[in-house]
Amino acid sequence: MHTLQARLLPFLIALAVLVVPPSQAQNRDTDELGGALSSIGQQYADNYTQPITDALGANLNAGLFRTAEVGGEGIVPVIDLYVGVAGMGALTSGSKTAFRLSGEDIPTDDGTLTITYPDEDLPTVFGEETSPGQAIISDNDPLTPDETVDLPPGLLNTSIAPLAVPQIGAGTVLGTDAQVRFLPETSISDYGSVSLFGLSVRHSLSQYIPLSPVNLAVQGTWQSLSLSGSDDSINSGEIVDASGWALNAQVSKSVPVAPITFYGGLQYEQFGVDVGYTFQTSAGTSTVSFEQDASNNVRALAGVSVTLAVIQLNVDYALASNNTVSAGVGITL
Repeated sequence: MHTLQARLLPFLIALAVLVVPPSQAQNRDTDELGGALSSIGQQYADNYTQPITDALGANLNAGLFRTAEVGGEGIVPVIDLYVGVAGMGALTSGSKTAFRLSGEDIPTDDGTLTITYPDEDLPTVFGEETSPGQAIISDNDPLTPDETVDLPPGLLNTSIAPLAVPQIGAGTVLGTDAQVRFLPETSISDYGSVSLFGLSVRHSLSQYIPLSPVNLAVQGTWQSLSLSGSDDSINSGEIVDASGWALNAQVSKSVPVAPITFYGGLQYEQFGVDVGYTFQTSAGTSTVSFEQDASNNVRALAGVSVTLAVIQLNVDYALASNNTVSAGVGITL
């Protein structure tokens, strides 16, 4: 059990996916995501993974800016280039840790399967780290014996769910700059492949205000994340398709006698996840899909950045449904 959980844990934090119950490792390919999902019902998976979707949405919409100044950050006047990494952590103290589910029906090619769950609290991914017992899968045929599967325990006993993404920013044109987050399709061991793309466009408002005492800007961001199963998996195609957008208003003020900038902002955001996979047991096969929306919609944040020569460091804290801390390090030219 501990070996499987340790291998999937970092992937789960970053990509909002479900892991397989330990006992199934003996009879199916659970070393990759497609196999892990293949025997989990939709409603259970939906409840189990919702806290991770919330954390992923909170993280991906964090760390989008370090100052409201557009142009003038780098060593070349008006022209900026930023290359760095943003690290984010969604606080999990308010996340749901348990849910109740009596049962569900799964339509298959050969009929309908009925899954019966234990009459007790079932852990989410942030819940109790012990299995709540077994689910009973029946094809409603008295001549066919029922099948049992062990239900997954909570996997992440953590106060903060971390994520890190590379990002590149460039500008400015007519008071406008852009930032890209990009991870090409990358295979991760046997789990499948993941890709990430995000684009932010920011425009200065303070350029229209003569002698403005602070820098003001607005920014729009769109991000997309995709996860596919490995080629030899029953779920070899795209399993997770996640995307979201954010709009924010920024303000910052630099300290005249020190390389320090204080910044803050208000942001409206949405983030959603579409999950699709093949459910398969000895009693039948079915295509399962569901959608989830992250809980964060509005956040307020405040932070500070320090520039030492060409190295820029920043840290901020955001108040939202899932509070988030963000830190970044990069090179500014």
